[in-house]
Amino acid sequence: MSDLPQYGRNSFEEGGTESDHPSIRSLTFDAEERAYVARFDNSDALPSTIVVSVITEITGQSLTDLRPLYHVVDPDALDQIVGNRPSGLHHSERLVEFTYQDFNIRLLSSGVIKVCLPST
Repeated sequence: MSDLPQYGRNSFEEGGTESDHPSIRSLTFDAEERAYVARFDNSDALPSTIVVSVITEITGQSLTDLRPLYHVVDPDALDQIVGNRPSGLHHSERLVEFTYQDFNIRLLSSGVIKVCLPST
């Protein structure tokens, strides 16, 4: 029996239900790391939007139930740092890490978000 908190769905694939965010390609749970890992297309959606979408998918909460993201991180700065950029001299992986809704969020410019469960 698992002592993990029960959240919404623990996995979905592209083309799921109507409530799924179209830019999220997959969302899986890694039990060993106690983290959800989502892959997304950062050329289709803003990273700040992806963060909120992934949290609603994990928790089953609506957008109105969540604390506004701007209370913990500047969404415009997040989008500029992690958002899609054309390849060139400054094309390197970027990482932003912060806490939102009691989850530790790790957002990579390569289109990966890792949402670690709160410590118990």
